[in-house]
Amino acid sequence: MLNYIKSELYRIAHGREIYLVTAALAGLTLLMNLVLFIFDRATPDFPYATVQFSMNTLISSLPAMFLVSLVMVNFLFGEEYRNGTLKNLVSFGIPRIVFFVGKCTVCLICLAACLAVVLPVYIGSAYLLLHEPGFLSVSVMLRGVAANIPASAASAVLAVTLLCLLKKEINVVIWWMAIMWGIPTASFFIGLKVDIVEKISEWMPWNYLQYEVAANMSGVYKCLWETPSGLAKCIIAGLAGIIIFTAAGIAGFRKKEIQ
Repeated sequence: MLNYIKSELYRIAHGREIYLVTAALAGLTLLMNLVLFIFDRATPDFPYATVQFSMNTLISSLPAMFLVSLVMVNFLFGEEYRNGTLKNLVSFGIPRIVFFVGKCTVCLICLAACLAVVLPVYIGSAYLLLHEPGFLSVSVMLRGVAANIPASAASAVLAVTLLCLLKKEINVVIWWMAIMWGIPTASFFIGLKVDIVEKISEWMPWNYLQYEVAANMSGVYKCLWETPSGLAKCIIAGLAGIIIFTAAGIAGFRKKEIQ
């Protein structure tokens, strides 16, 4: 497995996909802060050109981390069916479990590398371009990102699972959205009437990041990861997702006929 992981990392390092995704994400965060800076210069008493407002934007939008996982996986491995990579690897005798787990590992390494670049650009550009230090908002944001790394990893594993089972990238996106967003959203509304469904829906990452996170300009934060029980929920839900999606991926990929 280690040799496969090394070969994939070498291929990715000498390709352009990971650099494009990382540059695009870093560019978007820089652009957001730059827009706030421009409005601050053009508009008297513009109230939102602060580090706090910039950080609050991500705190309130942490499900975007899941979408980043999907995009990264699609960019790195989206063309493997068309290129015949899967068929060649299986024909060369690489065990499918090694292939699947190795691919998940590579994706997580790439996501970590991307995060290590994007976050400094995001925070650094905010401090360079905007007002007020906003130390509290930065610390809350960083803790939120850290707490939701397991759920983001689960999102990436799900994307890898779907890529191994489905040939078309559009089908991967549709199924990923159905599982990560559709089921939690439906569960939330059903849970308004059915208590047991409500309890289950509260443990779905998309839901608790939507309904248990509040950040405002007054400096008051109500974020579940700021409490021990909420932090435990983030970690347990993420790890459960990793286990479930990994088991489903291995079981499904073993039965998959690769043509």
